[in-house]
Amino acid sequence: MKILIVDDHEDNLYLLQSLLSGNGYQVVAAPDGAKAFDILAAEKIDLVTKLEQKMLEAEQEIAARKAAETELRKSRKRLIEAQRLAGMGDFTWDVTTGDVIGSDALFDLLGYDPEEPLSIDRIKAEIHHPDDAYGVAAWFQECIDSNRKNLPPKEYRVIRKDGQVLNIRTVGRIEKKPNGQPLVFATIQDITAHKQAEAGKETLQDQLNQAQKLESIGRLAGGVAHDYNNMLSVIMGFAELALGKIPPGSSLYNDLKEILTAARRSSDMIRKLLTFARKQEISPRLLNLNDAIEGMLKMLGRVLGERVHFSRHLDPGLWDVFVDPSQVDQILMNLCVNAKDAIDESGRIHIETANVHLDDRFCTDLPGAVPGDFVALTVTDDGCGMDSQTREKIFEPFFTTKASDKGTGLGLATVYGIVNQNSGFIHVTSEPHKGTSFTIYLPRHFSPGS
Repeated sequence: MKILIVDDHEDNLYLLQSLLSGNGYQVVAAPDGAKAFDILAAEKIDLVTKLEQKMLEAEQEIAARKAAETELRKSRKRLIEAQRLAGMGDFTWDVTTGDVIGSDALFDLLGYDPEEPLSIDRIKAEIHHPDDAYGVAAWFQECIDSNRKNLPPKEYRVIRKDGQVLNIRTVGRIEKKPNGQPLVFATIQDITAHKQAEAGKETLQDQLNQAQKLESIGRLAGGVAHDYNNMLSVIMGFAELALGKIPPGSSLYNDLKEILTAARRSSDMIRKLLTFARKQEISPRLLNLNDAIEGMLKMLGRVLGERVHFSRHLDPGLWDVFVDPSQVDQILMNLCVNAKDAIDESGRIHIETANVHLDDRFCTDLPGAVPGDFVALTVTDDGCGMDSQTREKIFEPFFTTKASDKGTGLGLATVYGIVNQNSGFIHVTSEPHKGTSFTIYLPRHFSPGS
């Protein structure tokens, strides 16, 4: 600190300088007022200069601080946007108080307002999926009790505020507060799309396995059927020759007729196996499915009986298909008989035709499906329905849920073979006690010049 002393006595000035200088003061002496004024003017200029310098330094510090704050806000905004793009969020959980502080990206991911208070109890009650909540709580507790520093990855489901279910993956760290209590910092990432892609991949693999299985069964059935057909031809030929040499009415004659009848039934089964294996000879021609259905109505009525109510809705502008008419009859008969057998006492069977255009998105979920224009034939019943395990096997030869004397298990296998032979595919929907719907897709036939 500077002290200005004005005194015209040199002894007094010397005494004061001696007393004050040793106590940390800087003493400036002036013999008179004029000299003191000159000293003050010089000190003022120096003081103003220093003040201006300090103000400039302060302004520069404030500008730097504002720039740092602006950059911090930008960085934080980029982090939030990056988290949103990655489907991520983070939170800090005070295990002692139960308070949870989440990032804006976390609230955005879960569909909550950032102003809403979150606690671990609310998260357990509202956000964790009920089927996963216990496992998640046990995982957190085990990690805390074992004094782990890192949370191992954990996948589970959460429920957004709008009710949408998300699959998430959580990783994080467990830190200690000054009082030794645990503090959990973790990030979550939305992996719903990844899970759906995995499920889709598994579905496609299952469909491929099923198609390969049916293809293998078809090759085996086709080879066996040809061999049996050759042997049955010999049996029926010799039986017919023997019948011509024995008088009608004799016991041997009747026995030979039974042999011939059984051989013909076996031959019919062989024909169905060949159809499944796509080795049956066919004679396709231009056909409108509506005409084929109308031509089968009387026969279907006799087969279905009075206890089944039959209805139909046929598209009047139905496109043509190129298929063997006898195969369409087989499809209709097998599907309707199968539907009738699924109905206990009384019920309904509905047949419908329609023109459809299938795109790539629709074909993704249908094995063997390709995009394009198709004619759809749907047979629906309100019978007992099927579970998923039964649906996976219905097209296998000799698979049946009926009693041994009620069916051979070749009806739907025959339908499958016919549809595949004509470059079509089948879509089946069914649930136990909710009926079944078979939809046959046959390619639309484009005649020359159309």
